[in-house]
Amino acid sequence: MSVALVTGCSSGIGRATALALRATGAEVFATARRPERLAGLEGIDAAHRLELDVTDPATIERALAVTGPVDLLVNNAGYALVGAVEEVADEELREQYEVNVFGPWRLCRAVLPAMRERGAGTIVNVSSYGAEMPYPGIGAYRSSKAALEAMSATLHLEVARFGVRVLLIQPGLVETDFDGAAVAPGGALAAYDPMRDAAERAYERMSPAPGLVPGAVAAAIVAELERGAGPLRVAVGADAERNLAAVRSGQEGFERYLDRELELRWRPPQAEGRGSDDR
Repeated sequence: MSVALVTGCSSGIGRATALALRATGAEVFATARRPERLAGLEGIDAAHRLELDVTDPATIERALAVTGPVDLLVNNAGYALVGAVEEVADEELREQYEVNVFGPWRLCRAVLPAMRERGAGTIVNVSSYGAEMPYPGIGAYRSSKAALEAMSATLHLEVARFGVRVLLIQPGLVETDFDGAAVAPGGALAAYDPMRDAAERAYERMSPAPGLVPGAVAAAIVAELERGAGPLRVAVGADAERNLAAVRSGQEGFERYLDRELELRWRPPQAEGRGSDDR
């Protein structure tokens, strides 16, 4: 039976993935920063519900002391910092990267020695189609996912010949509390309010609700794992596929998509009354 370690299992994709993997017969260790939020994970007993804060190396070490060598690591824990580049302070940006980039990096580093030694193992990094698609107001989050993808693509080149597979999952909109858990910067500026309003309206066209249920993403992960081999990147959801196609069409085509299909348009306050069409 394979041993799986999944981060960010208190809700959403992480919780659904832990349960889906358990249903395949894997020995699953479900983790969260606050382990009390793992209650109700049917089929995963208390001894397999562990505290793990991806920003705290000590909790990672303690968790791995319980799990022993793992066959599968699912890096799912993360959150979104929402704000314009000018609004995000250094410490806020560092925390975003600490959770979304440095956390998965240190977990990969922790499990790889045993995987290399055995000549087998899989690392799944849960990203977002937004890693490839810039969008106003969420540069910190999307750039952190872009960094995660760059790390994953590099890791694939480094470890594939050791028998270790790296898989990047790029979900579209998922019906979770992810938006509710998003963090706004402390230095919000009124000048960006029109941008925020326009971006929110356009987002409804970019990823219309309702989104995928978390179980659909978990099922996609399990299906890819059962294939045994496949692509590095796997998009999940029609919106993910559509938006990735737009951004991969080139900068000119992508900006046309933002303007014509998403209608992402706004005027900065100082442009009001000028008769210009700033976008």
